[in-house]
Amino acid sequence: MTISPRFSEVDVLGHVTNSAVPVWFEHGRLPIFRLFSKEANMRDLALILRRYEIDFTRQIFASVDVVIETKVAKIGNTSIAIEQIATQDGVEAARGTCIMVHFDYQRGTTTSIPDHLRAELSAL
Repeated sequence: MTISPRFSEVDVLGHVTNSAVPVWFEHGRLPIFRLFSKEANMRDLALILRRYEIDFTRQIFASVDVVIETKVAKIGNTSIAIEQIATQDGVEAARGTCIMVHFDYQRGTTTSIPDHLRAELSAL
């Protein structure tokens, strides 16, 4: 997906702040979130963030769109490893990995990812 940096995400030097990239990466995970929610407002989202890491490899500038690429790197029993890259002008600017866990909020525990979701995740 393509992100146009907003004014509120830019510092006085014209650089995008580091706090914007995790938000952009979260937005890039929307297709995955939609698989784990039956409601349009995602109040029943059955995923929880366990961990994320981001490496900032280049400055991101305010005036140029940023492309966020998202892929499912690994599907475990209860978790998904997701890799993301932010590029600007075709050059990598940030790279991130996060682990999302399939979670049953009523029981307060992790739960296995159903086979039908595994198939859909594999396509991503």
